[in-house]
Amino acid sequence: MHRDRFELALKQLNAHDGELFEQIASAFAVLEFGQLRTVASVGGDGGKDARLFSPVDDDAVVFQYSVTVDFSGKILRTAKRLKDTTPSARELIYVTNQEVGTKVDEVKRRLRKEYRLSLDVWDRAWFLDRVNLHPQTEESAESLAKIKVDQLASSALGVSASLPSLSSSEEQEAALFLELTYGDEDRHKGLTKVGFESLVRAALRETDSSSRMSRTEIHERVANMLPQGRDHSALVDGALKRLTKGAIRYWVKSDEFCLSHEAALVLRDRFTSYALIQQKFRDEIQARVAEVADFENESLSDSESAAACGLIEATLDRILLERGKAFADALVSSRISDYQSESLGPLLDRAVLDTGKNPSSKVKRIVSYVISSTINDSSGVTREYLRGRLESYTLFSLLQATPDVQKTVVKLFSGGVIWLDANLILPVLAEELADDENRSFTHLLEAARTCGISLRVTSGIVEEVSSHMHRSLTYARVVGQGKLWGDSVPFLAAAHAASGRETAALGSWLENFRGSEQPLEDVADYLSEVHGIRIQELNDDADTADIALRGAVQEIWYEARSRRLKNKFPPATVQILVNHDVECYLGVVQRRRKENKSPLGFNSWWLTLDGTAFKINDLLRSRVTGDPPLSPVMSPDFLLRYLEIGPLRAQVSKSMRNELPVMLDVSFLEGVSPHIMQAVEQVRAEHSNLPGRVLRRKIRDTINRLKSSRGRIADGGVTLVEQEVLESITSANGQG
Repeated sequence: MHRDRFELALKQLNAHDGELFEQIASAFAVLEFGQLRTVASVGGDGGKDARLFSPVDDDAVVFQYSVTVDFSGKILRTAKRLKDTTPSARELIYVTNQEVGTKVDEVKRRLRKEYRLSLDVWDRAWFLDRVNLHPQTEESAESLAKIKVDQLASSALGVSASLPSLSSSEEQEAALFLELTYGDEDRHKGLTKVGFESLVRAALRETDSSSRMSRTEIHERVANMLPQGRDHSALVDGALKRLTKGAIRYWVKSDEFCLSHEAALVLRDRFTSYALIQQKFRDEIQARVAEVADFENESLSDSESAAACGLIEATLDRILLERGKAFADALVSSRISDYQSESLGPLLDRAVLDTGKNPSSKVKRIVSYVISSTINDSSGVTREYLRGRLESYTLFSLLQATPDVQKTVVKLFSGGVIWLDANLILPVLAEELADDENRSFTHLLEAARTCGISLRVTSGIVEEVSSHMHRSLTYARVVGQGKLWGDSVPFLAAAHAASGRETAALGSWLENFRGSEQPLEDVADYLSEVHGIRIQELNDDADTADIALRGAVQEIWYEARSRRLKNKFPPATVQILVNHDVECYLGVVQRRRKENKSPLGFNSWWLTLDGTAFKINDLLRSRVTGDPPLSPVMSPDFLLRYLEIGPLRAQVSKSMRNELPVMLDVSFLEGVSPHIMQAVEQVRAEHSNLPGRVLRRKIRDTINRLKSSRGRIADGGVTLVEQEVLESITSANGQG
């Protein structure tokens, strides 16, 4: 018996399934206690849903079977009744399909103290641990799964209501089968093969030896899943030929096919695992909605809570579909710079609009925060579910854009050298404060290095990072003296506070990265030794650029910096940062001239979050003669998708893949105001007795709530960080 199949069956039991659960539970209980005579009824019997009789009618041990969600209340009510009806009872065995764990520890203490009863709980985990220990329990569990799971599978494999962002049932069917099969496929197999084999399986999903499907029908069904006007017959026939080696059966004379019995069972188990993960994901969303509503002191009715959960799932689905399509479009058009990392704000606004829903401001605020926290702070099954959905949408979008996905993907670079902007280094430093599972940028760069990609920075970027640390220390000194800090709080200082640490400890934390004597060398050493990021200058390469091109690029960067900073700094100060940008952009462009690669195959790239960098190629068209050089810019989100679906995906181990984020949200660069930091200090003071992890969560929630109430950032999310760097440079050089 597949453990996931039984777990899903137990989760599907509801308040009307008490008798069904009693039958299943009794089959398990009899193996533990021998003959058990049940006396259950709908209303119970004297507080006992089941009793264990001894030869002398000893009621010392009492069983209770229950599917109620309120297990604590149920146990206490039963104990109260037993005190009057069966005073000889000394042990209550509570048998439930719910997940209980340690949630009844306090109830156990109360039963011992108030009723002199010991409590033993047989919950969902208890059943799952014992399901395959005896033929009787396996048979009983399978009978429940046939009732509760097979009907669910049949319904979902028809038209999937869980894929609301796709318009047709055929598209939903195709994407669902890609999701069911892609994660288990050999990572060395070509994506075209993976895709069309999944589509063929989808076409044959309802077949068996007595209900076969002709080749023509299979071609028609697959064609309905993809854009019209293309001939996919050779790819479908190739998939059929490969699958006849095991997954499908073939009748040569009639040219008909069906799924093999073994493949049908595998498909059933895959769907069971998928449905179970989906259910756990929905449970997590429901719990987060309740938690956020409580944090916001909002009261949600059952209908409002259900509406919020439904909107969250639909909106997340839209966001993932949009990201999958954007990656496919960038890949097929060979315009990697078209795929940018975005703050969740604009993505969320578009997705809610696309759902056609009009939630109240209260529900929308809760939905917004839950979606943000789900993407940025997901782990376990939630991350697994979202990643599976995004991968299926990405592959499905690629199949819709081009029939030969593998031919497009293999054009992508393998290995190569990537230069990092300062706005990528800062979050990596900040993640030193986070738990390992929440180090999204750190894990991304680690996976890139594992795949043979070399990571580089220029001395100018190291200077920016060191200057930012200097400003963070200045902030800590000012605040420590009780003075008012009138500007935005430096990013690293805000990250340090969000981790639950006191501002006074900021200096000692920054000493992990640099000292006071040779700060630039210290930062460079840290990046090299800890993250494998080494200094490699680009000035000499940038200097070889055409004078007209260099002038145009400098002009674009200077205009962008001046516009963002509104003439707050002297031109000479702004020029320092502009020079760093020009060096990185043109340095990589000029290195590529020696590579003679296709647009997707270049080995040199610049990884940045700066919105201006992604616009330069288009802006140059009106400023230079002829076509401008291809953009060298890549977003971290593209790198993430590349590692998961590109030619190097087989080099990313399963454990490393599980550590990677689903997607990257750049709203962390919005900056934190002094007002927010005052609220953070208040939260720390009020909850100083809480465990560190709980305190960090409360501080994080406070920051996110206050930041979301003041609007979204623009221009790629780097303005505030850039301003802090410039102010530090101004201070260091004595400029006013």
